[in-house]
Amino acid sequence: MNTDTYKKNKMNEQSGFTLIEVMIALVILAAGLLALATMQIVSIRSNAFSSEMTYATMMAQSRLEAIRNMEYDNVNAVGQVTLPVDPTTKGVAYRVQRLVQNDIPATDMKTVTLIIDWLGAPAGSSTDVTEVWFTTRFSTIIKR
Repeated sequence: MNTDTYKKNKMNEQSGFTLIEVMIALVILAAGLLALATMQIVSIRSNAFSSEMTYATMMAQSRLEAIRNMEYDNVNAVGQVTLPVDPTTKGVAYRVQRLVQNDIPATDMKTVTLIIDWLGAPAGSSTDVTEVWFTTRFSTIIKR
């Protein structure tokens, strides 16, 4: 076989990608990028919910420590307190309610329960869900 015939046969062979193959690859790439974008939204909302939960937990822990340091007779139920929206609450309004049950679980003991509510978006939701109320409860027992 001479070199001229070999060159002609090589030039007649098609090499590279067809337009259909490129279009299919772009569709697959677009679907993957769309899934990544959705995952990012879910991740951001989950992080926001975790931040709100952490703030509620820190607030409850601080208030329960203050209650533990109070005189036994001064620990009583307080109505609902709403914390204003400010930079420390990261734009979330928290409602704090303190319940005190006397002589529970035994005589000369009090069970103090803090109920903390806040309005937020459900964690992990990828759609535009309206905000819902979340509630966190923390309890401690103090004795005389």
